[in-house]
Amino acid sequence: MAFFGRNDIAVDLGTVNTVVRNSLDKVIFCEATCIALEDKYESPRVICMGNQAKKMLGRNPSNIKVINPLLHGAVSDFKTTTIFMNTIIESAKKGSLAPRVGISIPQNLTQVERHSLHEATMLAGAKEVLLIEDPFSASVGAGLDISTSRVRLVIDVGGGLVETSIISLGGLITSSFTKEAGDFIDYALVEYCRYNKNIGISKEMAENIKRQINVFGDNPVINVAVKDLMNGMPFSYELNLNELKDIVLNGIYKIKEVVLESINKAPPQIAPDLIEDGAILTGGMALIDGLKEFLEEELKIKINLSPDPLLDISKGVCMIMQNYEKYSIKWGTRE
Repeated sequence: MAFFGRNDIAVDLGTVNTVVRNSLDKVIFCEATCIALEDKYESPRVICMGNQAKKMLGRNPSNIKVINPLLHGAVSDFKTTTIFMNTIIESAKKGSLAPRVGISIPQNLTQVERHSLHEATMLAGAKEVLLIEDPFSASVGAGLDISTSRVRLVIDVGGGLVETSIISLGGLITSSFTKEAGDFIDYALVEYCRYNKNIGISKEMAENIKRQINVFGDNPVINVAVKDLMNGMPFSYELNLNELKDIVLNGIYKIKEVVLESINKAPPQIAPDLIEDGAILTGGMALIDGLKEFLEEELKIKINLSPDPLLDISKGVCMIMQNYEKYSIKWGTRE
């Protein structure tokens, strides 16, 4: 029996970005996990969400709060998460029927964190909630058959977490993670500019700068609008991106360490499959120039970049919900 019906939605609720698919497997929301609320009344009123809300960061008046409700994949603000999910559900559902909602979650979430997300989604208007762990939704979305005894190594590099998992026979052999992911690099760039350049930049500007850095090649000098921390005045600053390469490179080395940790914890029987098939690379940071080649050189195994790393998880949730009876026991928590 298919779980995915005409009024159901699949959600990749990420720390940085959220992707939502409807029952037709159509992406209806792919924007920042961010919401702007007007705090003028007893119950907060939604001003906007997604990329529009993100653009308001640092520009909002005192009566409007711009909030990211997640931290490292877990609920950091229960009330705001409920409002965020309610807004998504109301915009995605058809008619007046409450939808069933599938959400992909980090594998390392505690039972308390899982219950908090489930409760927030139910209060937001869901009829039923299915929580699916990221390694499985990412694997299925990337087109891997993980129901066989063939070993699969999945490297999911996101904004809030880097997770590496070794999967076989529909179950997890080993997994490792680090919170030093994309967001961590952004904040490291902010701190570097503060303490080494005496200039203030926003986290959003740091994210844009990170995307322009070629870690394995030469970089240009760019002009950025910054705040002078000596006198508080704004001015245009010439920033040499070559000086920032090591910060991004440190984050990339952390990905390598997490992959090695997963492999080291696994039994030797996995070796033939890893040598022959390599690993699948997915997640937003997978698009960093040269990351695939760097991991291949350092790990000495083949790295296969997913065709659509940003959308793999939401696609996987959708596919699992479409064949829920096959997957529910091993991969999902139906509450």
